[in-house]
Amino acid sequence: MSQTQLYTSEPLPLRRLRNVRDLGGYPYVDEAGHTGRTACGVFLRSGALGRASRSDIAALWAYGLALVIDVRSNFELRIWPDPFADGGVPGVVYEHIPMMDQLNSNGFQGLLPENMFNVYRDLLDGDPDDFRVLLEAADQYGAGGCTLFHCRAGKDRTGVIAMLLLGLAGVDDEHIVADYAATQQYMGRGLRAQRIAVSVLIRKKVPRCLFEADPHEMERTLDYLHRTYGGAYRYLRDVAGCSEELLRRTQSRLRQ
Repeated sequence: MSQTQLYTSEPLPLRRLRNVRDLGGYPYVDEAGHTGRTACGVFLRSGALGRASRSDIAALWAYGLALVIDVRSNFELRIWPDPFADGGVPGVVYEHIPMMDQLNSNGFQGLLPENMFNVYRDLLDGDPDDFRVLLEAADQYGAGGCTLFHCRAGKDRTGVIAMLLLGLAGVDDEHIVADYAATQQYMGRGLRAQRIAVSVLIRKKVPRCLFEADPHEMERTLDYLHRTYGGAYRYLRDVAGCSEELLRRTQSRLRQ
């Protein structure tokens, strides 16, 4: 199946947020071989929300938003506050679960990774508890509505979370890669602008791969996930420490 034939969700029609996408609509196959489409209105993936207009926030609230999970570092939060933090939007719970990506999370200080696969592998190997905490928060606060999770660009940490959720639902690798790569379609110009700005800020050329959603990077990550951990379900259960009950409830919501 070619990449152009694969389903990918489109961004919500928001005024200033360009890459807020629902994880619903992707084809899945469950453990018994039954097929379906992932549920809409359960999980949203996004980049940072600081540019959201009032109408964007109102639209997300109307969409059923119940929980925002911000996985950016404390460093990022100080520079780019989240409008949902500290009860900024009544009725929407805000949870901060920082994940380190070697890039945005430390202000691009130190050695830069050679490729994004290394970043994604390190997230899986080094921060499994964070994924459990994220699923527990979504189960506790988001079960009655929609959970939005985001990092800064909505590509890397967000992409790994989306990979695990879609994999947990039974979505095949091709569609997971397509979901990841769609960020390039919707945010390519913005990512290029970020690369230029960072290069100026740190006074050295930043590798292009760090600001691209290259499908090959997610393909390598999925291959690593399967070979090393046996897939999303086994990773979340055996490494991240999610209970069977939590995973079944999350699967059920994803498959409704």
